[in-house]
Amino acid sequence: MTYLPSRVKTKTWEKQKGGKPPNSGSHNRRLPPPLPPSNLNVASQGQSNTGIDSVGKSAVDTNIVTSLTFYTEKECQGVAHKITVEDTVAGVYDFCGKKFPNNMELAANLKSWQAEGPGEIELHLDCGSDNYWASLFPDIDGCTNFWTWPMTQRVRIRPISYLATPQAMYPHARNSTVAEYHIVYSGESSRYMGYQAQANYYGFLASNNDQFGRWTRIMSAGQIDDLAEQFPTFYAKRHPFSRRYGPLNKADGIVKWYASVDRPKSEVIVLIDPDNWMTQSVRDIAQKVRRGQGLAQAAWYSGSSLLTKLWRTVCKERCNDQVYATAVPYFIHRDDLAVVGPLWKMYTLMLKERAEIDQAFSNQYRGVQIDWGAEMLGWNFACTHAGIKFTVLPRVQARDVDAPVSKHAEAEIRMIHMGRAWMPKGYAPAERWRHTEGKEWSYRGVQVWCKCNDTADKIYPWPVPEGTDFQSRITLEYLKKSQEKFGKIPDSYLRPRNYHEPLA
Repeated sequence: MTYLPSRVKTKTWEKQKGGKPPNSGSHNRRLPPPLPPSNLNVASQGQSNTGIDSVGKSAVDTNIVTSLTFYTEKECQGVAHKITVEDTVAGVYDFCGKKFPNNMELAANLKSWQAEGPGEIELHLDCGSDNYWASLFPDIDGCTNFWTWPMTQRVRIRPISYLATPQAMYPHARNSTVAEYHIVYSGESSRYMGYQAQANYYGFLASNNDQFGRWTRIMSAGQIDDLAEQFPTFYAKRHPFSRRYGPLNKADGIVKWYASVDRPKSEVIVLIDPDNWMTQSVRDIAQKVRRGQGLAQAAWYSGSSLLTKLWRTVCKERCNDQVYATAVPYFIHRDDLAVVGPLWKMYTLMLKERAEIDQAFSNQYRGVQIDWGAEMLGWNFACTHAGIKFTVLPRVQARDVDAPVSKHAEAEIRMIHMGRAWMPKGYAPAERWRHTEGKEWSYRGVQVWCKCNDTADKIYPWPVPEGTDFQSRITLEYLKKSQEKFGKIPDSYLRPRNYHEPLA
């Protein structure tokens, strides 16, 4: 379920209507500019696209005005209406009663928009009051299509982007040393994500990855949360499409991290998911990364002919190149990720926007889960577009639903992909936690925990008996021991009451 701020929860999902979609989904979408490598002295190269010099001080030209242009057609075509702060009331511009130059109602006919300048544009749900839910950034988002769900009815123009200032609670920008590799994942602030942040960081420490690596949670929200006091967090204000498709946050958060003064310094970036809990060091894999050559887990759809067929349908560069079917963890050079990040976001949006309006297209590629897995496909296509090759590794992680890992193979697994946990059949105490959901996995034992259950952050089955499979044991141990190490995560308005609902 997709949760929104309370004022839009009653809105129905409203798919875009229109004529036949272009061949590539968003055929006319401009390619995003690559971000500068993080070791580049952008001051010596002229102003960077974030307006920040190499030592992290604001280099914004205060003579450049932040503006927002509205368009009556997709891809920033049609009648245009441009506003600056001079057209606002203290930076605020309500759509209600406003019109395009041709007298068309603004709110009813807005199809795309583009921000320009050094600042940012806050999006709010209602005329007459602030109810923030997303943001637009000029040098990051470019021309962006407008979606009528959620419905924006107010914008606030901020003259300077928050990315131009170091985030006070993010520790890594102040580190005097540079780690060999940097492990990062994207998430939100919610009950669902709270215990995952806690256990993920615990796994990072327990697996000794802190000896040579660093760890960052990129949190998509309009503000920092309280967990950032314990777990290194960079917060990324969310893109408007992320409310329709949350996994877009992965690419969007990376792009904003790189565009900020807090951009990564480590030469190797290791991208994981919040439910990848580390069990062994990944240093030896990270040491194999080179410019243009990464490493990653094999994707579940590896070998599918649909992947190449889809690539040749939507590709913009290197259409005949091999597509590496990879999945997290991704090991990639920092400067390669600077190029891949914006492309990842572009391809993810392209796939999702087309799938929303072209049912035949969506049905054709259902076999590679184009609906929920668009960000995975977008990653594969972005890397192909950028010419990044991969060594595909067979088993870096063990999924919860994979066959139980044998005792002698446990040392080879670097992380689990948690989801469910089982205790052995015949273990009587397990009955108190038995789930009625997940019967198709009953051969694994008694299911006692699942991240799909809205009590997952409240009930941690313990102790773990002998005979519990590896993935279940790590899941339950990390839940329990991370809470013992860092404390119980408190209830907070920063983690709304509904289990999956994120902080705006």
